[in-house]
Amino acid sequence: MKELIASGRILILIFIMPIGAPFLLVEGCGRIPLNYLPCSVNKISGSVSISSFKYIPAESGKVKPYQIRNTAVGSLKFDKDIDLFFRNAVFAQLCSAGVTLNDKNKILSGEIEDFLIDELSAGANWTLEVNYSVKNVQTGKTLYESAKITKRNVSKLMNLSSAVNEMVKLNIEELLKDKEFIKTINQ
Repeated sequence: MKELIASGRILILIFIMPIGAPFLLVEGCGRIPLNYLPCSVNKISGSVSISSFKYIPAESGKVKPYQIRNTAVGSLKFDKDIDLFFRNAVFAQLCSAGVTLNDKNKILSGEIEDFLIDELSAGANWTLEVNYSVKNVQTGKTLYESAKITKRNVSKLMNLSSAVNEMVKLNIEELLKDKEFIKTINQ
């Protein structure tokens, strides 16, 4: 022990460990659970089937399929892939709103263009951008297409699962308020 103190290695451990420990904790943590509970206040009618959603940041290699892009050090890892989680949330939210989800002619799909948590300011600025489209299965014709962008500033101390759910809910609610979407699923 006296040799360590004399060599200065204890000082290195005292000063280096607090700096490196947070990085080890961020990378070593388990995955954050995601469970979506639909809570639509919008009630609409219509019918559509739901296909898959693409998560473009993962497909382009910017993040893993189970991550949301963020500007903080380290990465947030969720227990579900974002594309599948989002598709299932759309299904649950539309079902909760009163939409029949077994239409053989119309299919809803989408691309999650961006899901970002910008933590460089005092709060965390969240952005979710989704391109929705409804196509006629038989003809392949696009019946509806629209981008919905949701932005929100939340506390950095907010529960991450709750923040993800809120962003997803707000984005899908924008779809449910779109008169063109409602018209399309009622044709």
